[in-house]
Amino acid sequence: MVANAFLLAVTFLHVFLCPYTKVEESFNLQAVHDLLFHGTYLAEYDHKSFPGVVPRTFVGSAAIAAICAAPCRASVALGFSRLACLYIARLTLAVLVVAALFYLGKAVQAELGRPVGTAFILITALQFHLPFYASRTLPNTFALACASVAHAEWLAGRRTHRTILLLAFSVIVLRCDLLPWAGLVGLHMVASRQISLVRGLLIGIAAAAASLALTVSVDSVFWGRWLWPEGEVLWFNTAENRSSEWGVMPLHWYWTSALPRALLGALPLAALGVLLERRLRPHLACVALYIALYSFLPHKEVRFLLPVLPLFNVAAAAAAWRLWINRRKSIVWRFGCWCAVALLAATLAATVLMTAVSLQNYPGGYALAKLHRLESSEALAAQQTGRNLTVHIDVSAAMTGVSRFGEQGVPWVYSKAEGLSQEELKEQNFEYLISSEQSVGGYTVIGMQEGYMGLRLHRDPRAILERLNKYWQSPVEVLLEPKLYMHKHL
Repeated sequence: MVANAFLLAVTFLHVFLCPYTKVEESFNLQAVHDLLFHGTYLAEYDHKSFPGVVPRTFVGSAAIAAICAAPCRASVALGFSRLACLYIARLTLAVLVVAALFYLGKAVQAELGRPVGTAFILITALQFHLPFYASRTLPNTFALACASVAHAEWLAGRRTHRTILLLAFSVIVLRCDLLPWAGLVGLHMVASRQISLVRGLLIGIAAAAASLALTVSVDSVFWGRWLWPEGEVLWFNTAENRSSEWGVMPLHWYWTSALPRALLGALPLAALGVLLERRLRPHLACVALYIALYSFLPHKEVRFLLPVLPLFNVAAAAAAWRLWINRRKSIVWRFGCWCAVALLAATLAATVLMTAVSLQNYPGGYALAKLHRLESSEALAAQQTGRNLTVHIDVSAAMTGVSRFGEQGVPWVYSKAEGLSQEELKEQNFEYLISSEQSVGGYTVIGMQEGYMGLRLHRDPRAILERLNKYWQSPVEVLLEPKLYMHKHL
């Protein structure tokens, strides 16, 4: 219970430290907002103005909105801003994801022992990526919740129909790129005689058909045309191969960059866990094959691996526990135990540093909040006179934290029109701008928001001691630079 509470607390802490979201999360976040505040009035929905490159499903967003509708209504009734609903929505998603990880941890306890299940939860809590992304409205995060429950059933080797149902739902509704993973898990269950091929195919086809009916019926309403969102995503990424427009990484990138950053000290422990715990070898072999197959897609991101990352932590937990219980047998085991402790300590240190960097990665959200504070008296005067205060938000701000949850309503009116030149901004006569441009003709700067620039390692021992003694700060310094400016019309 203590480990579970610790993981939940860490996940909540990430929400409160970094409440704003980036462009990758924007579709689902804006969808939750629109479902809460616009209901059936689809003309006001954000995706009508900014549909994105490919359509995404509303199913996950609708589930979050349904769960947090009552507390959000209460929050608004008590006079809190919409930003409070952002916290509520993200905390709701965090609870669902952490509950799924708890369920996986319980299955690990049943199969490998209670200490291994506890170690799995603790290792996950010490990392950055899983607790950080657990509350972020990415399709990958929704898939993480479903996949974690599916993996629990897979590890247990029982109720295989649940594994198939959940993975089919994840592929058809949430993330089409999990198709190879679902196939590998299915092949393993057939090969290990957990289920027959015919029964597995029948359950898979029925689950896929039901999932397809759900997403088509729901999303066709919201998008105003018949469509299967993940089907269009699959076509975009594979048949058209256009994901490479967002960057191309080498074949080895997942192994040499993504996994070391996502797992930190748990990665070498996971490799050791595969050697020490033979019961996990087939499962981790499937993970390795999936990542190898997935590596052929040119565009790669750490978040694409979120659904399978917990399985690495299961192997790492098995290794950590085996080292601990054998530490008195020989100096080799004792050395391995101390190495595991050092790896987990390094994981915690890296997590603290990554969190410090993340605090500075959302200047758009902070800039909008700062503009509202700076011009609160002006807004009050405008509201009393019935005048609107128009704000133009440029692309860099919109991509780094601005969402509809940050808007305050009357008298504020917001525009995120893209590609406007400085002359066009003048012609539209916006009262305020949030822009990456320091100078805009006809406007004066009333505020500035810094953001992440880089890291600096202090190598001078005296400088390190001074930072530790005087400020209790890390020898690694997070460097900031001006990112956005708040302009007011002259």
